[in-house]
Amino acid sequence: MSSPGLTASTSGRAIAVLIMLFLFQTLNFFDKLVFGLSAVHIMKDLSLSPKEFGLIGSSFFLLFSLSGMAVGLFVIGRVPAKWILMLLAAIWSATQIPVFFSSSVITLVVCRIILGAGEGPGLPTALHACYNWFPAEKRSVPSAVVLQGISVGLLAGGPFLTWIILGYGWRTGFLVCGLLGLAWMLLWSVIGGEGPYAAANDKHDVPTDAATVPARVLWCDPTVIGVIIMSTMSYWIVGISATWLPPFLQLGLGYKPTDVGWIISAIYIFQSPLLLGGSWLTQFLQRQGWSLRACLGNASGLALGVAGCALLLSIATSGALQLACVAIAFAAPSLTTIFGPVALGAIAPAAQRGRLIVVIYSGNAASALFSNALTGWIVGEAGSNVALGYAHAMTFTAGILIVGAVAAFALIFPERSIARFARTATPSPSAGIVPAAST
Repeated sequence: MSSPGLTASTSGRAIAVLIMLFLFQTLNFFDKLVFGLSAVHIMKDLSLSPKEFGLIGSSFFLLFSLSGMAVGLFVIGRVPAKWILMLLAAIWSATQIPVFFSSSVITLVVCRIILGAGEGPGLPTALHACYNWFPAEKRSVPSAVVLQGISVGLLAGGPFLTWIILGYGWRTGFLVCGLLGLAWMLLWSVIGGEGPYAAANDKHDVPTDAATVPARVLWCDPTVIGVIIMSTMSYWIVGISATWLPPFLQLGLGYKPTDVGWIISAIYIFQSPLLLGGSWLTQFLQRQGWSLRACLGNASGLALGVAGCALLLSIATSGALQLACVAIAFAAPSLTTIFGPVALGAIAPAAQRGRLIVVIYSGNAASALFSNALTGWIVGEAGSNVALGYAHAMTFTAGILIVGAVAAFALIFPERSIARFARTATPSPSAGIVPAAST
């Protein structure tokens, strides 16, 4: 994982930072998963219908995208990533712990809204911090390691949080997540820092990284538009996974509550080798001369297309085949969270890279605001036939994934974008900081 531009000591620091970013994402999905695992208990204890629970799930995403875009436009490049991530982790803990002490729906909703605001910039900021420690040609695997935190969060969180919830009550699950966040903050205060490949570090940037392209050219580029559409459609299912996957397995497919946590773990055991293997393969193929179009654009379209088909099959099958289809459907879209940022990082000047990634990968989460509420509405419309409601909801989700696949195949051409930006780039004396209005 080291590179020629890193000393032995810096390389060790890079690995330590990467581990912390991995744990950051693990806790991120602990925070998301505890709500979904508590779904049946929350609906029962607070007398909520599926529609009402879906709206509470959507409330998490009310400020999710806005906070992410605000951080991308006005904070990234001005405040070190170390302190941004520290603040986000503090918000996570501060909004989980109060749920333990309250039985109010209002408290739950307010905490979910504020938690969403804190988690919105989380993944893109973590990826940006990761890119500051690794050169452009070696970012796919580190990105996959960061994203492995999602898999491990769901893998370990499924049985662990289920055990906490069933043994000590669903509110205790929220308390445990808050305390784990505080522990991460203590470690990060010692380990976190800016890397040698930060945009402001000129000695590690290639000459064109000191240039910027006009905002119109940047944001209207087909590859950028393709990543926006693809990532938004991908996040539709990522956004509902923590909230609706547990009740889908229990109420839609008929699995026992005690089995759901283990099933979720089994599903995300599959995701870990998929993310690492897929990212390693695309990075290897790039070194062998394969195009970015093939390794990032076509790979994204294939991941979403296969996921959409698998989700449709999960409704019509049973047993091991059904679980395999569910695993593919909920795991494969995460590959786009590697390929999309890597594509953006490859085409954008360093001075604009961080904001581009953070804004897009925060803004795309707006789809989860609708996916959670719409899933609850579709399930609720089926009345007493809950299983049919879930079948309809997942069929609609499959269609969303296929739309994302079409966008990836049709629009993502990184080589063309790089050539276009090279023709329009202009030197910038402040390569590390670009005024908000220009991006």
